[in-house]
Amino acid sequence: MSKPTKNDRRFDDRHVGTGLVTRFEGHEFEVLDISIGGMKVPVPAGTRVWKGLEVDFELDSTNWPDMRSAKGKAEIRAVVGDWMALQFVRPSYDLMKMVSRHVATLIWGSDKPYGY
Repeated sequence: MSKPTKNDRRFDDRHVGTGLVTRFEGHEFEVLDISIGGMKVPVPAGTRVWKGLEVDFELDSTNWPDMRSAKGKAEIRAVVGDWMALQFVRPSYDLMKMVSRHVATLIWGSDKPYGY
């Protein structure tokens, strides 16, 4: 994990997004990193985005293909070059389940997804 910058206001640890795929506005791409509060994703080519814009999205896990897609809403908190930071807005149970299972798999491995 990288050292936080002095302007980083996040409270939650970031984790690599490998294995998570998000879709919105007709685009699909792999999540760069994720936390319980939000995610960082590439800026979709040809799409105009700005700080404060709310977007609807779907999130899928290639590590847990049996899980249903998690639908959610997020506010764009930053646009930096070719990526943007999204903060979840009123996250659903399905979204939090997917994020927590993803993080647990990274920490404890796929044979013990919940650490026990």
